[in-house]
Amino acid sequence: MLWLVDGFRAYSQITKVFRDPLRRGTLGRPRLAVWEDLHIVQVVKHHLGKRLTNVSRRLVHGNRQRAEQLLEQSQTFVGTFNTAYIERFNGTLRTWMAALVRRTRTPSASREQLELALFWTGCVYNFCHRHASIDGSPAMAADITDHVWSIEEFIRYRCRRE
Repeated sequence: MLWLVDGFRAYSQITKVFRDPLRRGTLGRPRLAVWEDLHIVQVVKHHLGKRLTNVSRRLVHGNRQRAEQLLEQSQTFVGTFNTAYIERFNGTLRTWMAALVRRTRTPSASREQLELALFWTGCVYNFCHRHASIDGSPAMAADITDHVWSIEEFIRYRCRRE
């Protein structure tokens, strides 16, 4: 798994999420080990005044050779990497969810409530929101559906169990 991040401090939590217990057959809580195939690369932008002069990458965690292989494989599908995509997505989430706005007066009451709000927002964003750049919804672009759904249609949709 390859993560490309900017300098935002919260990204240090990635290594605390993607880890598993390392069981050795002894008593007590097992030590948690970070996934072996987890690679984190920090994109560093260098500016001269307001002008961007250079973009470099710094390995934060993992194996440099494997991270470069994953980066090369991914670029055939994505093109070039930059932080604009995630920054745009974070801006969208902050616009739609008051609990994610910095210095808000409406923090989430619980982690479960925040997770449910993120799930709802993601579903509406991907199925019910028309994006001008793709002339439809992301679900349409991924060939999951053939039209932009209404909120009512989304709420009433019944999932089939397979």
